[in-house]
Amino acid sequence: MSDKYWKYWLLFALPGCLLWSCEHKGTSHHIDAVLWTAAWSPDGHTIAMGGNHDSLRLFSGDTYRLTSNRPVPGTITKLKWHPTEGRLAIATQTSGQQPGTFNPDTGEISFLNGTSELGSRGIGWNHDGTLLAVGDLDAKLHIFSIQGELLQTVDTEQKGITGLSWHPKKNLIVAVGEYISAYDYETDSLSSIISRPEEVLMLSVAWHPSGNFFVTGDYGDNFKPLPPLLQFWTEEGVKIRSINMSLKEYRNICWSHDGRFLATASDALRIWTSEGELLHTGSSDNLLWGVDWSPDDRHIVTTDIGGRAFVWTKEAKKVRELVH
Repeated sequence: MSDKYWKYWLLFALPGCLLWSCEHKGTSHHIDAVLWTAAWSPDGHTIAMGGNHDSLRLFSGDTYRLTSNRPVPGTITKLKWHPTEGRLAIATQTSGQQPGTFNPDTGEISFLNGTSELGSRGIGWNHDGTLLAVGDLDAKLHIFSIQGELLQTVDTEQKGITGLSWHPKKNLIVAVGEYISAYDYETDSLSSIISRPEEVLMLSVAWHPSGNFFVTGDYGDNFKPLPPLLQFWTEEGVKIRSINMSLKEYRNICWSHDGRFLATASDALRIWTSEGELLHTGSSDNLLWGVDWSPDDRHIVTTDIGGRAFVWTKEAKKVRELVH
């Protein structure tokens, strides 16, 4: 796949994605409806979500009612709360808007300069919240201080970054795109891991809270065909296991805070053990995109390709829809 085609794929594969979802679910959706991402605040009081709506939506984590709708240019691709402070990191694409951090108390967004004009898909705070990483569609990792100062830019030499995750105890990042890049901020060293012999777009990555291993989810390829895979890796990048169970791509994956369960968003909400055994499956009318756990690990929030958001139990039973 050429670099030019890869950029096209990263930015504009969505319409094809919608068609495949329609074939599978028997429904149709407008591209503007897609909700890409959801994030439940560490204090439990706020659920943030965004997508192709040109707005950041905030819901009460207690009543599940919409509390704020803040305009944000372009597509919001990823949201991540600071681990201890009430600020939200926002990644965007399609508008030329730089990523930024949002302060819910003031309603202000502080923008981060120096990333690709194409946009970014990966964003996240390190374990103590002193550093913020952005992975953009030019395949560069940008490390910012909590004050928004650009500290480091690293070219991963991929064709684009679609997701990243910090180690829970070290300043070590794993980023995914066409393969896995592992970057150690302390030693300024970069290494690469090929996830499978075929060229497949990877979409999601999450370290286990123990830091002993991480998990990746990919797109597969509907045309070859190649199934989407959920893969477990040691900290050193050795594959532990590979799971072929989803009918559609793994858009986002997220560990419970206690590390007992992994939630994955694809054609269904699936809950796995830390060893990769499937426990629960929650059916969905639409392809799921965003997923996150409540801070007490009792509930899960998801967003989907049709613009709907739901809260589920940890057994993958729907509790209610978040109406916006």
